[in-house]
Amino acid sequence: MNPQQICIIGGTFNPVHLGHLQMARSAQAQSMADEVWFMPAGQPWQKSETDLAPAQVRVRMLELATEGVHSWRVERMEVDSTEPTYTVNALEALCEKHPEKRFSFIIGADQLANLTTWKHWQSLFDFARIGVVDRPPWDTFKVPSELKRHLMQDRLFRIPMPIVNVSSTEIRHCFELLKTSEYGQRQAALLRLEASLPGPVFRYLQNNPVYGRLIP
Repeated sequence: MNPQQICIIGGTFNPVHLGHLQMARSAQAQSMADEVWFMPAGQPWQKSETDLAPAQVRVRMLELATEGVHSWRVERMEVDSTEPTYTVNALEALCEKHPEKRFSFIIGADQLANLTTWKHWQSLFDFARIGVVDRPPWDTFKVPSELKRHLMQDRLFRIPMPIVNVSSTEIRHCFELLKTSEYGQRQAALLRLEASLPGPVFRYLQNNPVYGRLIP
């Protein structure tokens, strides 16, 4: 029996949005993965976001966003850890826990340039293939020289993805705009949020304001 192929998508998911879900679809299709596991970070060592929502809130939003997709699940390993976690440690632990599975770890093209700054980055390829989600055109895909041998060995691969103009930073800014006294700005921000977030996540944040106070 062939081993199950699993795509791991890590990040803060602060909050999860439609771009993340498109990344999952593209990664699953490109790598022909059986499942996609979303792995939210606890406290990322390379980030110090002051508006980082509590881990359990981000997990709940991911659960809502992935509900109903039988091949998607939320992996709580990093948020349940009581100590700082690094991607290489998480991947090693997953390989030990699931020796019957084969993993691909998915990153954005913007992360590729600084991948060699990650802790024990060379060891990442011992535990997973690295998939890089990127947008056309193809000739703009740049691989740092230190990583080119992994590209040649098919341990590093590109995942084309349609453009989705949404970011967690923009979403959090829209929640701030909901507090303004200007009606037009509030309505525009509300429409942008509704278009950027999975429906269940949008409704959750309406009932449980995490990033700002929603104004009816």
